[in-house]
Amino acid sequence: MGRTVPSFRMLLEEIVMELSVFKRALHGEDKIAFDSLMNKARQHASSCTVTPMLEPMDAVFLSILVEQEKEINSLKAREHA
Repeated sequence: MGRTVPSFRMLLEEIVMELSVFKRALHGEDKIAFDSLMNKARQHASSCTVTPMLEPMDAVFLSILVEQEKEINSLKAREHA
């Protein structure tokens, strides 16, 4: 039988598991921030699935950046309102 290709969601969870050592080294609110970043990446898993030319970690970073950009734009809009 042929090998099955893991979905991006599965790859993402593997990445999160690999980063668990890093997370354990963080303190207090940094752990919460780390979890928040990983949740931002999860929000874009379906978009990452259709971009196989990206390395999985690059897709994670790009997903996080998109969410942070949206947050920045929202804060700017509130500031100017």
